[in-house]
Amino acid sequence: MGEQFDRASSLREIVRGIRECRRGEGHKDGPVEYYITALGAGAKLRREIRLGRYHARRGTVVYIFRPKKRVATAPWFRDRVWQRAMCNNGVYDDLTRGFLYENICCQKGKGQDLAIRIVVKFLHTLYWSDPDAPIYVAHLDIQKYFPSTPQKLVHELDRERITEPMFLPYLDEIIDMHGDPRSTEEIAADPYGKRGTGLGSQINQLNQIALLDKLDHEIHAFAKFYIRYNDDFLIIDHDRAIIERARDLIRAHLEELGLTMKDKAGIQNAAQGFYFLRKRFVVLDHGKIIIRLHPKALAEERQTLRNLKRKVDDGTRTMHDVQVHYQSWIANAEYAGDAPIRKMDIFYRQTFGQRPKYKRKRRYLYGSQCNPAGEKPPAGT
Repeated sequence: MGEQFDRASSLREIVRGIRECRRGEGHKDGPVEYYITALGAGAKLRREIRLGRYHARRGTVVYIFRPKKRVATAPWFRDRVWQRAMCNNGVYDDLTRGFLYENICCQKGKGQDLAIRIVVKFLHTLYWSDPDAPIYVAHLDIQKYFPSTPQKLVHELDRERITEPMFLPYLDEIIDMHGDPRSTEEIAADPYGKRGTGLGSQINQLNQIALLDKLDHEIHAFAKFYIRYNDDFLIIDHDRAIIERARDLIRAHLEELGLTMKDKAGIQNAAQGFYFLRKRFVVLDHGKIIIRLHPKALAEERQTLRNLKRKVDDGTRTMHDVQVHYQSWIANAEYAGDAPIRKMDIFYRQTFGQRPKYKRKRRYLYGSQCNPAGEKPPAGT
């Protein structure tokens, strides 16, 4: 056995995986029961893995309705534990090695917060480099990225990047476990074979963001203000030709992979505003960048609070659950200023009959290399 496999299948790492996978799942009976018997359950899982008897089970199909309807597969808790143990001991490092800093999603310390900061930094840098020149933006997407990804490409990716061969049979099983809903005739006629990796698995998430790593480096060679959040591409520049070149390169590369590019809104002027990660960015005449929530964000949160109110009345949820959810929404809404938060605080008091309890964190959106809005750039720049 390899060193990484031995370490991942040790009782210490499996119990560590149980603790990490339990985070955020304390309200579910299954993870709590597994956590209570962590040593016994971890020893059983370790024994199955070491004896070659472990096989991942087909997960539960769930539906995600926001921001759009999608189908995901929730792995069994024991399978999540083994995936976490593999990621902690080599798989994560192998798949993410060499990534661009602007490749953001499903990585340590990289989430929407960092993505928003990078977009703001890009806009500020471009504005102060030439305040009179327009800033152009293109937001691109991949149509049904997870369901339409060819499985054989992901297998080849794992064999190219993973350094521990003992992990490969388990990674192949995770990929193959997701069935292609098409008929046998359609799959046979498809030159790429079976498609779909399944949304919801940690391994699949890492495979999907690693699949386009080469494309990221090709684009970044000439488009310096480029960021990708999973299957969302954002290219920003003063020169429309650079954005058009990047767009053509993305379209051609995705066609080689059997995927389809989707242009969200064409090439836009940042002064007119553009959407990214369900937030609207606008560059004002004097260089200030404002961020607004998606138009449906407040209506969706009101409906969520109504649903939580019914569950609190039924006894299936507590006010602590409501406060945890509301704190999460506040952290997401802070970028848009105080106005949406004040509106939602009023609705919260009307719904629950008490003032909301949450903590605000001041968001420093402007990096040390960017000038705060309203200030002139330093002399000589």
